[in-house]
Amino acid sequence: MGSKIAITIGFLVVYFGLMVWAAFFSKTGKMENKGSIDEFAVGGRNFGWIIVLFTLMGLFVTASIYASWFTMGVTLGIFVQYLSVYSVFGFVFTYIFAKRIWVWGKEYNFLTQPDYIQKRYNSRPLSCLFGVAAILIEAPWIIIEFAAMGVLMQALTFGAIPYRLGMIIIVVFVMAYIMYSGMKSLAITELLQGALSTVVILAGFIFIIYKLFGGFGPMYQQLYAEFPQNLTVVNGGGYGYWSSVIITASLGVMGWASFFTRIYTSKNILDVKKVSWWSALIAVVVTTLLFICSMGGALIPEVTAGAVDGDTGIFAMAELAGGPWFLGLMGIVVIAAGMSLISVVMNSPSIIISENFIKPFKKKVTSEGRVKAARWTTLIYSLIALAIALCDLPNLYDIAIVAYECIAQVVPMVVLSMYWKRSNKYGAGLGFIIGA
Repeated sequence: MGSKIAITIGFLVVYFGLMVWAAFFSKTGKMENKGSIDEFAVGGRNFGWIIVLFTLMGLFVTASIYASWFTMGVTLGIFVQYLSVYSVFGFVFTYIFAKRIWVWGKEYNFLTQPDYIQKRYNSRPLSCLFGVAAILIEAPWIIIEFAAMGVLMQALTFGAIPYRLGMIIIVVFVMAYIMYSGMKSLAITELLQGALSTVVILAGFIFIIYKLFGGFGPMYQQLYAEFPQNLTVVNGGGYGYWSSVIITASLGVMGWASFFTRIYTSKNILDVKKVSWWSALIAVVVTTLLFICSMGGALIPEVTAGAVDGDTGIFAMAELAGGPWFLGLMGIVVIAAGMSLISVVMNSPSIIISENFIKPFKKKVTSEGRVKAARWTTLIYSLIALAIALCDLPNLYDIAIVAYECIAQVVPMVVLSMYWKRSNKYGAGLGFIIGA
């Protein structure tokens, strides 16, 4: 056991060392103008499509996919692959609507989703409502990710790093580099994390399937013989429920405040289109491989036990397939995915508070003052979310699902506002409130 702990902690040390260099010492991760809110919030709108791709992917490929969703794949089977389907549709919507979002963001210097709402509907109360909603709606998801990171850090180190300590380490580290350089440090860390995750997943899960089951065909044959119900979506609630989850989740992509900010970072509209297509391709391949692998976990008692008792089935499967070295490598991928979502979502509320609550009501505040406000907001927001995550709330997942339903209510007023001139602030506000 001691050698296993040494190996996995060794992987963590190397990974965090790389992230420290990327976030605090690399040229790309540093702000050229430390007083520029534009650079802090959207990286000066000068990111190439590969960086934008991985910052956007951070909203989809998260640590909770490897934890809770992997467990769903073990227990429910193919039902959980709704996430692969909605990822594709979500990025199709990105391709359709992102052009207008980027053009208007560039022309009017938007930094947040409420900036767009304010310009389109010319209503400060409505944009403030959306600002508050964005902060509250995304909060449960970042709290879940905090909790997932604690669980995974404990499992990866075989208990050497306790659940709560692991959570605190991750949160403090991500909070530090966001406060240091905002979107600039976030982008370079996302690029490294995303590239690492994609490569390891593509090779790693194929390796697991062939190592433990002899290939895809033999695995499906065993599932058909022992768990035939796991090969249908009926096991997760039926075709109607499966379809409704896909539709709601696909539309909900457009409602994330963090989504708008990612689009604004791109340097031109052609890059936004590239991001849409490549995101769809990578998302569907990565998630499909992950969930096919999780279905096979139902055939292995150790994986089933790990999945049900603590959402750590993926680590049990990785260790069975490749020993502690492969476990350490897979653990780094999961930690990287969690840090991606945390950094993406943690950055957004601070910019919203700075731009949509402080700037409009404090006319003389400078760009440097807004950067300072964003840094303080990141600190306060992160600590509040961390305090809630440390409480280990049992129904947080249910709260997050309801929050996602509220995200979907944002979509009609955003989409209609792009194409329907008669869309107005009264319809938008009432529609959102009643829908939520």
